[in-house]
Amino acid sequence: MIVPDVNLLVYAYDRSAPAHRKARAWWESVLSGYEPVGLPWVVVLAFVRLTTHPTLNDNPMTVVQARDCVDSWLACGHVRLLSPGADTFHRFFELLTAGSVGGNLCTDALIAALAEEHGGKVYSNDADFGRFAGVAWENPLQ
Repeated sequence: MIVPDVNLLVYAYDRSAPAHRKARAWWESVLSGYEPVGLPWVVVLAFVRLTTHPTLNDNPMTVVQARDCVDSWLACGHVRLLSPGADTFHRFFELLTAGSVGGNLCTDALIAALAEEHGGKVYSNDADFGRFAGVAWENPLQ
């Protein structure tokens, strides 16, 4: 299962991002493929928050436009939302403790815990995922 981090999704839709073309091509190939895709709720939240923020974008999306993006992803038969399960809480704290991290890496730890719980691999260009031992991750922009 492909579990994308928000940075790739934002880059895929932000034409001013230096990684836009690569991220857009990667995301379009994922959406047109067959491998299951799991979208953590925290990633959807961050996508909407970042793409609609008026001071972070020269041309921010409206909430309706952001929702249309997410709806189009979920309309693909192999894409679904990932919600925390029974083991997410414990795995989240195990990842933070084992990596001796917290703070800004809490969201990454949650994404990693969800990916592990659902048998997925995190896709991100954020190397911080490498700080979580045993978590499968890949940077599709390299």
